[in-house]
Amino acid sequence: MNYHVFPTYEALSTHAADFILAYVRNHPTATICVASGETPLLTFQKIVANAQPDDFDQVTFVALDEWVGIAPDNAGSCRSYIDAPLIKPLGIRPERVSFFDGLASDLEAECQRVNDFIASKGGLDIIMVGIGLNGHLGLNEPGSSFESYAHVSELEEVTASVGQKYFQSETPLTQGITVGLKHFLEAKTAIVLANGPRKKDIIKRVLEEPINESLPATALKLHSNGHLWVDAAADAS
Repeated sequence: MNYHVFPTYEALSTHAADFILAYVRNHPTATICVASGETPLLTFQKIVANAQPDDFDQVTFVALDEWVGIAPDNAGSCRSYIDAPLIKPLGIRPERVSFFDGLASDLEAECQRVNDFIASKGGLDIIMVGIGLNGHLGLNEPGSSFESYAHVSELEEVTASVGQKYFQSETPLTQGITVGLKHFLEAKTAIVLANGPRKKDIIKRVLEEPINESLPATALKLHSNGHLWVDAAADAS
């Protein structure tokens, strides 16, 4: 696992954006899985600001996860946090992006649909995610199997509580639907981003604790090309 500390959140975001841009210019048919939330927002903005007109013409995006029961047009949906700052500004065609449907009547079938979509692209080239206060990656909560592909997860209280910040009013959050840790491990490159002092404790745990499913982010230590990039405020080394 490559651990690198950047002096500021902006420097972290610049590096992440430059990495993505360089990759797609060398691999124009790349498939990239990206997370929602606040951490990647500046990375998305920098990608959009610096992309050339044809950089993403053949790139495919996969959204990492979604809250079960939340409509795609809800401002707090995971889709909204990827669609508005990244997918729409880049002009990605609908057939080149996969979002989970949190309102699907058959969630297991929805998981299989996303599994099949990723498989049809030959797997993920890059997966870029944040990290939760409990060490989750995506909505792979503590206890999630490292052998899991897309699945439905029961949300821990801390995840449901922190998730309220994305919504304009209190919103029940009990389940998530997410790309699995097996996808994370099978991606050619895996990147975990963390910023701010609230993430310092969990980064310390990831660095110090052994690989175990009770701390999903330790899966990064199993990856042959895994990167943990943090800003100085989140550094726990």
